[in-house]
Amino acid sequence: MRHRFPIIATLTAVSLLLGGSARADDGEDEVTLKNGGTIRGTVVSSEPGESVKIIELGAKEVRVVPWAQVSDVERGKFAPKSAPQPGPAGPGYGAAPPPKPIPAPEPALGAPGVVRLHVESPQPVRVVTEGATTYGAVRGYGFAIQEIKHVCASPCDKVIDGTDGRRFSLASEEVPPPDPFTFAQMTGDVTLHVDPGSYGRRTAASWLNILGLTAAVTGGTLWFVSSIGTDVDSDSSNDDGGGALKTVGIVSLIGGGAALAGGIVLWATSGTSVTLEQRGEKPAGKAAQVKPRYWLGEF
Repeated sequence: MRHRFPIIATLTAVSLLLGGSARADDGEDEVTLKNGGTIRGTVVSSEPGESVKIIELGAKEVRVVPWAQVSDVERGKFAPKSAPQPGPAGPGYGAAPPPKPIPAPEPALGAPGVVRLHVESPQPVRVVTEGATTYGAVRGYGFAIQEIKHVCASPCDKVIDGTDGRRFSLASEEVPPPDPFTFAQMTGDVTLHVDPGSYGRRTAASWLNILGLTAAVTGGTLWFVSSIGTDVDSDSSNDDGGGALKTVGIVSLIGGGAALAGGIVLWATSGTSVTLEQRGEKPAGKAAQVKPRYWLGEF
């Protein structure tokens, strides 16, 4: 029996040491005093208006702090912070990516309207086609805007799908565009022969038409006025003035008519023309022309 007390005392001392060590490490709370000081430890109780009981960090005994000295009590201020957990995935994260659009298959040769086009032109040209048409109205006036899409540049050598009857044309900064054409009922290898027009001849034709029309109208007016004057003064012996005016009018009318005719011919020959030739066949002559759509501003 005499050995039992020391053993119990030893176990009690170890238990107190372990308990005190646990409390010493458990300083997660903080009490702020009104004098600016702080007490870190474990708050046992907090009774507003009376006191705060706290076991200070490293101490074993409970310390009682009168409420009149306390400015703030913050529990868990020094508690270990848990690692932030990721929130739910936002739009575009975690989900499978959208499938890539499947490109439209390239038109296959053999169907009517599908051709492999080769362009032969002494001037660089671009093959273009019509896109969507946008219609609208502004202040009571309607309008239509035709989208033009690039197809290829000479010499092209590209498979073109014209099965839907779409219209094609040429675009160039050096030659006037030809009338639209189609590849309807054609297939296989097709060569587009381009006979370039001339903006210079077209400009000259415009001036000839303007000058010729002006001269013809002026000459016709002079001839008409001189004719009326001659009829009124038929009894007069001196009609040299009327005769000279009539002569000028006739000359101006004839010259203006000739200039106008030359301008029309020059304009007609200043445009660009195209012919389509299917390999293995004779040239098809002029490409299939399409009537202009006047409501879209085509003339």
